[in-house]
Amino acid sequence: PTFRAAMAAMAMLATAGAIAVGGAALLHGKRKAGEVEAIPKKMRRLVLREANADLKWAKIEAEEVDTPKPRSGQILVKMAAAPVNPSDDGVWKVPPKQGYPLPLGNEGSGTVVASGGGFLATRLLGKKVAIMGKTYAEYAVVDAMKGAFTLPDDVPVENACAFFVNPFTVVGIVDTVKQSGGKIFIHTAAASQLGQMLVKYCKQENMTIVNLVRRKEQAQALRELGAEYIVDTSDSDWQSKMEGLIKELGIKHCFDCIAGDMPGTILSMLPPGGTVWVYGRLSDKPVGEIQPLDLIYRGKKIQGFLLTSWMFKGGMLSTLRRSMRTADLVRKYLATVFASDFQDATLDNLQKDYCALKQSGATGKKLRLRF
Repeated sequence: PTFRAAMAAMAMLATAGAIAVGGAALLHGKRKAGEVEAIPKKMRRLVLREANADLKWAKIEAEEVDTPKPRSGQILVKMAAAPVNPSDDGVWKVPPKQGYPLPLGNEGSGTVVASGGGFLATRLLGKKVAIMGKTYAEYAVVDAMKGAFTLPDDVPVENACAFFVNPFTVVGIVDTVKQSGGKIFIHTAAASQLGQMLVKYCKQENMTIVNLVRRKEQAQALRELGAEYIVDTSDSDWQSKMEGLIKELGIKHCFDCIAGDMPGTILSMLPPGGTVWVYGRLSDKPVGEIQPLDLIYRGKKIQGFLLTSWMFKGGMLSTLRRSMRTADLVRKYLATVFASDFQDATLDNLQKDYCALKQSGATGKKLRLRF
């Protein structure tokens, strides 16, 4: 499934969060549309005009359009911030089936400034929320029940813009390892924002993680977070170090977001019955270096991990419980475990700044669109 389809599925899961903050009251009647401040007639947003596999040549423009009006059951959110995730730039590379211009963004945060009517929509007026939708815009309309999560009062609204993708993935990764009988696993590209969250979350969950990085400064950053096991691929003997840790600690699981040769390389080091989950493609290369005998005779597995597949596992009741539990965890630890280090950009310089950040090879920072 495409990320856009996955985010649509995530919107369905948000229903559980909405019910948790007052959906039962929907039975008590309706409320009229309203707003808490004057809404401008026009707004600015980012759209894709022409896709290109080379991100710097994709044509992304800021345009002025009418400010959307919420219908019954919908809310209008004045956006504070929206992150640029690796899955976002994938949209810039491929011509959209629905044609141009394509409004951009997948998640973000802001304040509800208008309601189209309905109990829950009106109840959210003035509230800080994280939303899913076309968020690279000064205002966004979403369904109050399916597209918004309320935020804790003690977290600045702009710092909650990356509420969904990374935090939910972190919880899903740890849960998957636990459900597979593991208490320890390897994580590649471990100095990323998601990797740093994993280090902190694993400490909280009494899980052990072996962090694979590619530079000395990345290893130092993880040590400062309390990481115990770090392997640096810039060391000539990194593979022997990894093999030693796998044997010493009895590691059978790995989560990889690099693709290319890395999944197969790690899989060959794991003992019989080991599993590598691939959940990213930072190398932009197909998965390789898989030894057939590992699969045939040693019972090893390599498989994909998609956030929404984990969320929907086990039927609707399990899905609702998992969604509500994960959202509660993210709210509780939004300022600590799931905090992100952002670099800010504007509508006019987002593409340039993102390409420069990616070209620099910097990790541990996420670009954030501020309004």
